[in-house]
Amino acid sequence: MGAQDTPSPGGRRAVVFGEALIDVFPDRRVVAGAPLNVACHLAALGWEVELVTRLGADADGARVQETLRALGVGQALVEIDDELPTGVVSVAMDGTSHTFAIHGPSAWDRIAGPPALPAHDVFCYGSLAARSAVSRTTLGRLLGLSRAPLRVFDVNLRPPHVDVDALATGLAAATVVKVNGEELEKVADLLGFPPDAAGYFAAAPDLGWLCVTRGEEGAEVYGRSGEAWSAAPPPVRIVDSVGAGDAFVAAFVGSLGTGADADAALGAGIAVSSAVLQQRGGLPAARVV
Repeated sequence: MGAQDTPSPGGRRAVVFGEALIDVFPDRRVVAGAPLNVACHLAALGWEVELVTRLGADADGARVQETLRALGVGQALVEIDDELPTGVVSVAMDGTSHTFAIHGPSAWDRIAGPPALPAHDVFCYGSLAARSAVSRTTLGRLLGLSRAPLRVFDVNLRPPHVDVDALATGLAAATVVKVNGEELEKVADLLGFPPDAAGYFAAAPDLGWLCVTRGEEGAEVYGRSGEAWSAAPPPVRIVDSVGAGDAFVAAFVGSLGTGADADAALGAGIAVSSAVLQQRGGLPAARVV
């Protein structure tokens, strides 16, 4: 990031783009979606957050809206679709690991987006919502509008819902990228560059920070100037890993965006994600509604 990309001190306004949905486990239904989780955790950290998403005019959509209200996430940019339902994902569990069946088409497959974005210091977006042409086009337009010093690409590969062009667009716009260890290699393979920090920085001219999460092993952060930090989480009893990566993103970016250095931001990300690992559900304070 150049000097013009330095977050203003005290700036705590975020716009988050992407899917908001219901995760259906064998024993419960949970309000979810990686962007929604990020938005809720940022709000819990004291940020003013607007979520750009689309819900169905149904009971699941009302449930999502109730959760957003309860957790302080703005809904001025939440759209309601009269035809398509609120998104649903079936989650199968094997110990602490999960497999996902992402149903569709869903309301979040046709996010129209606002004609202009409110003032914001952070713009967060993922890769899953770009599975559809409509939402993919909207994301590209909003990335063109955003002047946020922190543009955060939270990669979330869920085959077969992976669009290579959307990955390239998301990476090119990002100043912060978060991947897990598997995604680090997969994204590089799909886009044709080496699967390491140098490869990412060469492929993404605006990229300032690359975050790699590795589950129980912790996480690493790499800076464009060659800096590198790593941190391991404290030993915890893992109850549910869903949403831990989203919590990491929110805490890392929330710290970085308010003046912390990358090492301190990494520590914040590890602390918050470790707390989420010890609860059921990926929302702050284990809120499941």
